[in-house]
Amino acid sequence: TNSSQSDNQRTLYQYLKNTPNEVTVYILLNKLLIKSMFRTLLTISLTIMLLSCIRSETKINQKTDILFTEIKQLQIKPKLCDYKDGIDCRNLRLGDEYHSIKEMGRGYLYSCDGKNPSAPGSIQERITWINFPKKTWNILKKLWLPEGDFRPTIGMYSERLDGSRRIIEINNLPKDGHIGDWPMSDYKILNYIDRNPGIPSSKNLKFVIPSKPNILDVPKCLSLGPVGVTTNGVVIYNASDARGNDAVAHEIVDVFGGHPARDEYHYHFIPERFDKNSLEDGHSGKVGYIIDGFPIYGYKGSGGKLITNKDLDICHGHAHGELGYHYHATLDYPYTVGCFRGDPFEQQDGLK
Repeated sequence: TNSSQSDNQRTLYQYLKNTPNEVTVYILLNKLLIKSMFRTLLTISLTIMLLSCIRSETKINQKTDILFTEIKQLQIKPKLCDYKDGIDCRNLRLGDEYHSIKEMGRGYLYSCDGKNPSAPGSIQERITWINFPKKTWNILKKLWLPEGDFRPTIGMYSERLDGSRRIIEINNLPKDGHIGDWPMSDYKILNYIDRNPGIPSSKNLKFVIPSKPNILDVPKCLSLGPVGVTTNGVVIYNASDARGNDAVAHEIVDVFGGHPARDEYHYHFIPERFDKNSLEDGHSGKVGYIIDGFPIYGYKGSGGKLITNKDLDICHGHAHGELGYHYHATLDYPYTVGCFRGDPFEQQDGLK
């Protein structure tokens, strides 16, 4: 009997095992349903994630395209870069190491002031057109503040001789009216690199310089602030920024070549549009005066040849013919003047 009961139990077990009843079918169906729901939910989740990634990538691509377009609109190509015998504008020498308070030399800036790393300026890590390891920079990749709605007072420039003195009066705004859309804070990309909050304003300045300057036996160092004045009515600063770095390479300026220090608009180099008048032999015309009394001419020497540092002396000038001693603008640092060949005169605030 016991054996019979045991056999029956085994038979029942096998039956239940091989022939699912309603309970076992329900359990199995639930298991399958749960698995199916999980797969469905997993499929839906993965699909949503994939669609989200596609949308994100599309948005990133769209933003990247917009950013590239904006960057392109903030770049320029100087005509001076097209000269066959000129300088490679993609590999201009970075002037940071050629700012010196001790050394005078061709291609150097002999400064009265040492470097000041804590001074305000651009954020070096965000500058993409300077190759710091190679110590070069690419003017074709540099970003510039475009023209916009900013319209300050039109500039003025007057020049007259008074005996042995040349008197120049300006309001330090461009006489030709060409100026960028200051303040720069309205341009996110530019402000991300260089947070210059300045807005140019009119400032009456008077320069009294010798009309026939003498060459010093020992040149003098360049100070901060104005070292010259252009015939466009805007002052020239030396090639270094407040930190002692190459200002043209590091700092954001507008497409017309200037930017403000607080409210004082100035150039660190000569905008090429000033170099439009040539002398009979192709030599550039005069574009301004350095405050030691010597004139500064444009980018071309006799025969229309593009001038570089190798054509000039330690102060970024030379003498020839009827022109006598004069400085030149160049595409390479220090751009305008490397030291004073004559005795510098102080400018006076306010027209009298």
